[in-house]
Amino acid sequence: MLFYYLSGMWFFFMSMIFMLISLLFLLMKFNIFLEWNLLLLNSVSMNMFIFLDWISLMFMFLVLMISSMIMFYCIEYMSHDINKVRFFYLVFLFIISMILMVLSPNMVSIILGWDGLGLVSYCLVIFYQNYFSFNSGMLTVLMNRIGDIMTMISILLFFHYGSWNFMNLNCWSFYLLLCVMLAAFTKSAQFPFSSWLPAAMAAPTPVSSLVHSSTLVTAGVYLLIRFNYLMYKSELIMIMLIMFGMITMLLAGMSAIFEYDLKKIIAFSTLSQLGLMMVIYGMKFFLLSYFHLLIHAMFKSMMFMCSGVIIHMMNNVQDIRFLGNLMNFMPFTLLTMLVSNFSLCGLPFMSGFYSKDMILEKVFMNKFNLILYIFIILSTMMTVIYSFRLLYYLMNKNFYFFPIFKIVDLKIMNFSMLILLLNSIFSGFIFNWLIFNYIEEIYLLFFEKILIIVICLISLMIVLYIFNLKFSLNSFYKFFMGKMWLLYNMNFLIVYFNLKFMNKYLFIFDKGWNEVLINSYISYLINFLSFKVNFNYLYIIFMILFYMIFILIVVL
Repeated sequence: MLFYYLSGMWFFFMSMIFMLISLLFLLMKFNIFLEWNLLLLNSVSMNMFIFLDWISLMFMFLVLMISSMIMFYCIEYMSHDINKVRFFYLVFLFIISMILMVLSPNMVSIILGWDGLGLVSYCLVIFYQNYFSFNSGMLTVLMNRIGDIMTMISILLFFHYGSWNFMNLNCWSFYLLLCVMLAAFTKSAQFPFSSWLPAAMAAPTPVSSLVHSSTLVTAGVYLLIRFNYLMYKSELIMIMLIMFGMITMLLAGMSAIFEYDLKKIIAFSTLSQLGLMMVIYGMKFFLLSYFHLLIHAMFKSMMFMCSGVIIHMMNNVQDIRFLGNLMNFMPFTLLTMLVSNFSLCGLPFMSGFYSKDMILEKVFMNKFNLILYIFIILSTMMTVIYSFRLLYYLMNKNFYFFPIFKIVDLKIMNFSMLILLLNSIFSGFIFNWLIFNYIEEIYLLFFEKILIIVICLISLMIVLYIFNLKFSLNSFYKFFMGKMWLLYNMNFLIVYFNLKFMNKYLFIFDKGWNEVLINSYISYLINFLSFKVNFNYLYIIFMILFYMIFILIVVL
C-alpha cells in the first residue's frame, strides 16, 4: 500500500502549491495562456494550449486535495482487495484525465480528457465484476457517449468558425451552444440523463467519493462555466438550463425521500445540488455556481467517505433500515456525517450555508417565474427532509444489525475525513471572503430574508410528522418516486432503439450498399480517370452520383 501513501502525499503537496498560485492569480487578476506547436505541415498547424487562471487553478487544488484524501482513505479501504494495484492505476488515470480537461481551452484537448473520464469511470464502475456492476457500467458509458458525440459535433462547428480554441471565439450559433449544453447535461447527469448517476454507485466507495461527487459530475458544470461568455448570449439556452435544472432538483429530492440505499441517497443529493448549480448558472451568476461547486465537492466527498466507513464495518450492508445506534460505535464517523449533512442543508455558518444561502437570496432578488420559485422552495425543503431522514435512521436508538459484530472507527480513513471536515466547516467562509470580497449586494424584505430558515424548520416538522405517525403512501407512489419517475424504464427506450438502428445501419448500409456502390467500383473509377473511355462507365458514374445525392438528402 506504499504507492497509495506516496501518491497521497504528492497530491496533497501539489494541491497546496496550486492553492497558493490560484490565490496569487486571483489577487493580481493574472492569466497565463500557453501555446506551443505540435505539428506544422505545409500551411496546417496543430497547436497545444493551456490556460491558467484562478478558476482553473482553484479547481486543480480541489481535485488534487480530494484525490490525496482518497489515496489515504484507500490504504485501509482497499487493503484486502485482490485488484488494489489495478484500482490505483485507474484512479491515477482518472486524475490525469481530469487535469487535462481542466487546463484545456481547446476543444480537441478537452475531448481527450472528456473521453478519458468516461472510459476510466466505466472501468471503475465495473470494478466489482457482477451483473449489477456490468449493467450500471453499460448504462453509464452509453449515456455519456451521447455527450461525447455532442462534443465531437461541437468540434466540427468550431472548425467551421476557424479555430478549436473557444477562449478567443467571438461568433456563435445556437446549435453550437446546444451541443455544448447537451454534453454538459450528460456528464452532469441532468434530466433526462439522470439515471446513470445512482446506478454508478455500484463502484467502490472511494470512486463514488472522488468521481461521482466532486470531479466527473462537476466536469459538465465546469465546461459551462468556461463557456460563460458564449452561453450568456443565448436567452433560450439560459431558459432551458433553468428548466432542466429545476426538474433535476425536484426529481432527485423526491427520489431521495423514498430511497433506502445509503449510497444512492447521497447520489440523489449530489444530483439535486448539480441541478441547483445549473439553475443559478442559467440566471447568469456563473461565479456563484463555481463557488457552490467548490463547497459542495468538499462536504459531499466527505459524506461518501463516511458512508464507505459505515458500509465497510457493516459487512457491506447498504440498507439504512439495518443501521442504527451508530453514535455509540463510531462517534467520529457519525460526527463527520452530521457536519456534512448540516452543510448540505445550509445550516448557518457551515460552509454550505455561504453558497446555498447566497444562491437562494439571488433567486429571491431577481426576476423569476412564480412556478420555478415554488419549485426551488420545494426542492430546498426536500433537501432538509431526506438529510434528516438519513440521520434518523443512522442515529436511531434501536440497533437492527447482526447480533455478532465489531463496529469501530478506522484511523487512516478518519484522518482523511478529518482534513475534509475542517474544509467543510471553514472553506465556505474563506472562499466567500476571497471570491466575493464581502460586497453587500443583496437587498431583501425581512420575510424573504427569514424564509430560508422558515423552510428548514417546516421541513424538520414534516420529518418528525412522518416518523411519529408512521406516514405511509400508496405503493405505486413509492415505486414511481423510488424509480426516478420511471426514468430507469425509459433508459431502455433511449439505449435500445439507438443501438438497434446503428446495427441495421451497419449491415444494410455500411456493409451493404456502401460496399456495392463505392468499394466495388473504385478500381473502375481509377481506370476511367486514366482516360480509358468505355460506355459501361456511364452506368458506374450515374450510380456514384445517385449515391452522393442520396447522402446529401439524408444529411440535409
